[in-house]
Amino acid sequence: MTDTRDALPDAAAPQTPATYAAGVPAASPKGVRPPRGGRRAGLLALAAVLPVSLLALGPAASAEPQRRIVGGAPTVTADHPWVVALASRQQFGTGRSGQFCGGALVTATKVVTAAHCFYDETNGRRVDRPGLRVLVGRDDLRGSTGREVEVQNIWIHPDYSFVANMNDVAVLTLARPQDGRPVVGMVGQGETEPYAAGTRAQVFGWGDTVGDGHYSSTLRGVDVPIVADETCAHAYPGGPDGHFDARGMVCAGEAEGGKDACQGDSGGPLVVAGRLAGLVSWGTGCAEAAHPGVYTRLSAVADAVQAVL
Repeated sequence: MTDTRDALPDAAAPQTPATYAAGVPAASPKGVRPPRGGRRAGLLALAAVLPVSLLALGPAASAEPQRRIVGGAPTVTADHPWVVALASRQQFGTGRSGQFCGGALVTATKVVTAAHCFYDETNGRRVDRPGLRVLVGRDDLRGSTGREVEVQNIWIHPDYSFVANMNDVAVLTLARPQDGRPVVGMVGQGETEPYAAGTRAQVFGWGDTVGDGHYSSTLRGVDVPIVADETCAHAYPGGPDGHFDARGMVCAGEAEGGKDACQGDSGGPLVVAGRLAGLVSWGTGCAEAAHPGVYTRLSAVADAVQAVL
């Protein structure tokens, strides 16, 4: 079954049993139609207490692809200063600063993330994230370094589809400009070169590192290849595994699995040659062979995003 990459509250109420993939319900209870592909926001109930063994990742991530986030290794915001976390302590508890999704700083006041981070996984309805903050410059979610910035406005792509996972992009307007902090550029509308099969890409996040609810408290990165659209369409033809649509999605990951984004990484950046090319969106399980991670294809929504920057 597919799963999305968002978080559930620390003290989640008992729910109707559902099929689980990587620790997150893939089939919604009470007969609600399950989302196409599991969105990659994570279970925070365990995140504050489960330790993670960490390795080291250099700023260029030129080594053999690692999927940890699943299969990756630690990195720091000093090397990737535009990587940010989204947090809501009121909803997700104080552990790990209340982190539930990731994002990328693209201007001094704008963060690009996934639209599904602001939807209820069980019913597909738009939800608020009380006390929403963007964590800037915080490598370790257990600490207090960096800044916690309030969000002034949330823009969701007008054609976002929760069921189809299309146009899975949102833009947050920060209440305080992050002047002087480096930002990441984005690919342009209609670009194709960044998505050529085999192109190396980097993914960043604080999500599940194993695929079974072991969340990282420190920022991690992984190096993965872009997957051919035809291969991804074969992996996700529709049905319980979800439907891949190359018009708005791109896949990345190793054919044998082992390297991927996972729950808690939703909205995190997929970077190609130093530019934002995608956002962690959905996938079947985490790091599964023949089921690469699926990302929002930024070149399909770049004009819409640029219009609100």
